[in-house]
Amino acid sequence: MPTAPRAVIFDLGGTLVDWHDWDARTPERWGKTYSYLLTALMHHRWPPRERFVEAMLAAEAAHWRRVETEFWSGPPSGLVEEGLGNLGLHSHESEILAVLDGYGQAVDGEAFVFPDSASTLRQLRDEGYQLALLSNTWWAAAWHNADLATHGLAGMLDQLAYTSDLPHSKPHPSVFEHVAGLLGVPVEACVMVGDRPIDDIGGALGAGMRAIWKTNGRPRQKPAEIEPTATVRDLAEIPTLLAAWSR
Repeated sequence: MPTAPRAVIFDLGGTLVDWHDWDARTPERWGKTYSYLLTALMHHRWPPRERFVEAMLAAEAAHWRRVETEFWSGPPSGLVEEGLGNLGLHSHESEILAVLDGYGQAVDGEAFVFPDSASTLRQLRDEGYQLALLSNTWWAAAWHNADLATHGLAGMLDQLAYTSDLPHSKPHPSVFEHVAGLLGVPVEACVMVGDRPIDDIGGALGAGMRAIWKTNGRPRQKPAEIEPTATVRDLAEIPTLLAAWSR
C-alpha cells in the first residue's frame, strides 16, 4: 500500500509566487544595481553601465547553464565575483556586498503571490501536513525570506531551503532528501509541488517522492518520460488530492 502523504514541499517561483516578465526585466535589475553602486561606492571607478550590465548578465547565464547541465549550485557571492571578473576587476568583499545589496533592493517588491497560495498553505497546516519550500536560486536566502514575509507566507512553512545554500540544485536527488530530512519525514511520505517538469517533477520522482505538476494554465514543455503523479492548474486543488491519497 502506498505511503500516506505527511509533508508537502513547494517550489517558489511559478508555484507560490510569480514574477511578471522576469526574463525581460533582468537587464533592468542589473541597471538598478549599477545605479546603487554609484552612490554606495561613489569613489570607485566603475565601468560604463552597459558593460556592467552585460558582464553580470553573462555571469547569471553561466550560473544557470551549470545548474541545468551539472545540477550545480553556489552562493550569491560567487556569481557576483564572476561578473566582476568578466570586467577584469579583482573583487573585494566591500564591492561584492555592495553589488548584493544593490541587487537585493532592485528585486524588492517584484514578486506577486498567487491568490490561493496562503489559503492552501493554511488549509494544509490545519490538516496536519508538514510544509516546506525548496527553490533553485542564486539569490541570498534573506531576499526570498523578505518576499515570503511581505506576503504573509513565511510563518506557514516549517522549513525553507534554497539551493544557494546547498552544493546541488534540483533535480539532484540530494536536495529533495535534504528537505525531507529537515522535516523529519521519509521521502516516500513527501509530495513535491512545482511548475517545472524536469527540476521539480522529474527530480522529486527520482528521489522517491510523489510529484504534483502545477501548470498555471500555461504548462511548460514536458519530456515524455516524466509522468507527474498528478497535474493541477491551481494550488487550491491540492488538498483534495492529498485526501484521496491518504485514504
